[in-house]
Amino acid sequence: MDQALIEELDRCWDYEEGFFGRLRQGFFEEELYQNFIGILKRITIRTEETMIPYDLVHLLWYVPLFMEWQRERVVRVMSNEEYEIKKTNVENELERIFGVPI
Repeated sequence: MDQALIEELDRCWDYEEGFFGRLRQGFFEEELYQNFIGILKRITIRTEETMIPYDLVHLLWYVPLFMEWQRERVVRVMSNEEYEIKKTNVENELERIFGVPI
């Protein structure tokens, strides 16, 4: 896993300027969201890899829960339906990255 990509993910959690920091404050910033989705789209874990970098899991496992917990704050600035679409897009990328149990 590219360390620069992990550092980009880490910046998404910055309270002042990151997508999730701003979300926590009740702001949904489309540009920051698109940046985060773009980062997710660049992540690929090959099926032959048996170990996933800790930092990657550390930065991503909490995302769906966190986004759900921020719903009440965010729906003050955008519709619940629009937020659900954005959240589902993130969850779909996480599913692509990590797969699903079979």
